[in-house]
Amino acid sequence: MAEIRIASGDGFDLRRLAAALAESQGWPRDQVGIWENRDGDVILTVDDALLNQPAPDPLKRPVHTRSDVHRACELLHHRDPSLRGVDFTALRDEAARFFSAGWTITDLLHALGHRHDGTPWPRGEGYAGIEWLQHRLRNWKSPTGDIRPSVSQENAQLRVLGRAGLPSGIGVPDDHPPQRGQAASPQTARDAADDARRLMRVQSRTTSDTLQHRDRTAAHITRPKR
Repeated sequence: MAEIRIASGDGFDLRRLAAALAESQGWPRDQVGIWENRDGDVILTVDDALLNQPAPDPLKRPVHTRSDVHRACELLHHRDPSLRGVDFTALRDEAARFFSAGWTITDLLHALGHRHDGTPWPRGEGYAGIEWLQHRLRNWKSPTGDIRPSVSQENAQLRVLGRAGLPSGIGVPDDHPPQRGQAASPQTARDAADDARRLMRVQSRTTSDTLQHRDRTAAHITRPKR
């Protein structure tokens, strides 16, 4: 168990600083200890297992900056043989749209190898070039051209629904078994997300800080009239 002592004579809220430090490092709040000693210092205790976690997989990190997109496309170009004949600028333009939607390199590699329903794409001679790239990525878009959730995003959504106690097949018609890539209507998805947030709010501790943040956020939310 590691201990981090935080001390200040300037009147700072040391407990809040300790909580911010834990959040910045990605440590789960329920796995760290924050307590105040007799001298007024705050002690942050962290389990050794949290400190020794392996570095995040770069293939599973979001891609944000132009340089990140460039490096990611270089890796895609090297990993997928079907991209060898694709102009790098065209590849970067196509991939950048998916990275902007929160996809990772692993997500794009999966999309280049599988349809959104999990069926593998054919490979070999004749399955290459910019048209084949665009065809595969088009399968991961909705009929209106919106980019579908990636595999990692779908898994994250299922974890949120499970944590909130909502069924994994929410929004899918009752007479159809749930399948990967089968999306509910946008309004159903928004309503399900609202339900999930409300349930998680009820099940979690509420502080004055979260209430103030909720009020500030709600003031900037506009909903279209139905």
